Amino acid sequence: MKIKCTSPNGKSNMQTIKDSKIVITKFNSFDKMERYINELGFVYKERNAFKEDRSITYRHKNNKKHVFVKSTFDYFTPVSMEMGTVWTVQEFWYILRLIF
Repeated sequence: MKIKCTSPNGKSNMQTIKDSKIVITKFNSFDKMERYINELGFVYKERNAFKEDRSITYRHKNNKKHVFVKSTFDYFTPVSMEMGTVWTVQEFWYILRLIF
């Protein structure tokens, strides 16, 4: 039987975990991805590139929210056989240094 947490410290930790969910969005073109990020209010922070692996980090203008963008060679849609560069956008509330 599960017991609800009564510790105020545990409740704040659970709230932090709920708030730090990762949102993943995929785009077929770099321009669409960049337009989407700019509409959300993010600014460019840094770019990493090694051979085929490309990634870009953006941060929000006002708060600690970050976005990590990476490119992969994948199918454009789950039902098509066309392959190409797909840009994956991951939104974080807090930056994760494990990625870099």
